[in-house]
Amino acid sequence: MKRLIPIAASVLALSVAAAIYVARLDRVVGMIVDDAWYVLLAKALATGQGYTLINSPTPGITPFYPPAFPALLAIFYRLSPHFPDNVWLLKSVSIAAMIGAGFVSFRYFSRYRALPGEVSFALAFATAIYPPLVFLATSTVMSECVYTLLQLGAIVLIERSVRRAGPGAAPASAWRSAAAGAALASLAFLTRAAGLGLVIGSVIYLLKEKSWKPTLVFTAVVAILTGPWILYSRSHQPTAEQRVEQGGSIVLSYSAQFFDRVAGRPDAGRITTADVPERVWDNLVEIGTADMGAFVFYSAFRPVEPGETVLISDAAVVSSLCFAFVALAGYIAAAREKWTLAEIATPLALATCVLWGWEQYRLLVPLAPFFFFYLWTGARSIVRSFRRITGGADRTGARGEAIALALVAWLFVVSALDGNYRYIQKKYHPVAANRTQWIRAFEENEAFIRYIGANVPKDETIAVGNPALVNLYTGHKTISSNSADVRWRVWNRLGVRYYATISPYPVEYDANQIRYPTIHRSEGFLDLRLLDLGPPASRGAWGKD
Repeated sequence: MKRLIPIAASVLALSVAAAIYVARLDRVVGMIVDDAWYVLLAKALATGQGYTLINSPTPGITPFYPPAFPALLAIFYRLSPHFPDNVWLLKSVSIAAMIGAGFVSFRYFSRYRALPGEVSFALAFATAIYPPLVFLATSTVMSECVYTLLQLGAIVLIERSVRRAGPGAAPASAWRSAAAGAALASLAFLTRAAGLGLVIGSVIYLLKEKSWKPTLVFTAVVAILTGPWILYSRSHQPTAEQRVEQGGSIVLSYSAQFFDRVAGRPDAGRITTADVPERVWDNLVEIGTADMGAFVFYSAFRPVEPGETVLISDAAVVSSLCFAFVALAGYIAAAREKWTLAEIATPLALATCVLWGWEQYRLLVPLAPFFFFYLWTGARSIVRSFRRITGGADRTGARGEAIALALVAWLFVVSALDGNYRYIQKKYHPVAANRTQWIRAFEENEAFIRYIGANVPKDETIAVGNPALVNLYTGHKTISSNSADVRWRVWNRLGVRYYATISPYPVEYDANQIRYPTIHRSEGFLDLRLLDLGPPASRGAWGKD
């Protein structure tokens, strides 16, 4: 009977997770912009056009995005090559990755962290259904979910390698685990450049454990798998002329984006090296005052969907800071107990996040299982300190501690279920106007893009804020619409006559934009517009007749 309980619990959890993903799955794609690029690059690979920006007027422009996720999507794009009918299949990659992340995290917590079974189960379940990861899997085609699985898998394999390299173990088994871990760590890096911290942390950890041969194997495999892309991307990086032509973050190196006040958006302003400490501090404050709270009570700190505003009270800020200190205490306690790869890789990943000019929460989401663990470990330290102070060292006290800590772990599950329930409730609201704005915005964008495809001549190049998505739907050549004043001469050379706005949020138009005739406006709350810039030979500078 005891053996049936874990099986029944696993089946129930898998059923609940599947129901959540099915209920939240939608047709939305490309609204984050990055996911439109992923799908476009997958199409380029699937159709034999190479890893290039097939939307660009000039062929052969190589993006700076790492290739692993688009290459994975390309496999499924070949199976179902008709966009957007294949979006559900592309999203299934991330959904499967999150279910896998649940299983792998349970293995990690139970075997390599020696947590009680019910605690390991709860933390793994919370990871698999964590609302922002569910959103990224069902309402975008982003890479975070696959990256989360690769990161967890790599850490588990490296930990296995270290254990199998110990006295009395078979060396070959340790090498194989190190090689497999290196393969997943390499794929993580080739999925998101932030995976570099995982690669570096793995080498440091293997050296710390004096696993000399596994270290060599790990390093060799990483070099073999990532070296070709590093060399290729450097030798094929977009030229200055190509960067001006296409525009946008897709052709900007990470070193260039680093000094953007908002990464990938030069129009938002630039910073200098002297401004970096202030950025780091601001990001740490953001993490401490809001983001850590969202890992415990998601709905109290994060909106049901992107674009909504959550008013965080002073009490909530204080509670989030308390959770941050609990997580820090948990990290210190875990490190004192046993210094593992997670204690090296997590700070490296966190350092990458706070150095970057972007919303921190989205960067932190792949670290959710480790934050859950450190929050739980911090709570365990507090409970044990309370037991020592009150003298509750007997069996009754131990039983109370176990119950309290199990409740802490299941709190993450309850919070995740609540966040998902709120989203599903809004998605299926009986009043259409009260339903999910994210889906309504996509539908308005999709109708607007289809109008472009049906009414703008196919030989015209369009300047638009989401070049990949418009190309996927219409086949038009597209370039980014940012920095129009700087890139105006290039637009004239390319013969760009049409300017379109694509956005999941209501658009505000400046004086330069409203000077041009509006050919078409979307029907909805976003006010998307298609502008006619006029024949290139007949116009002056941007925003001037």
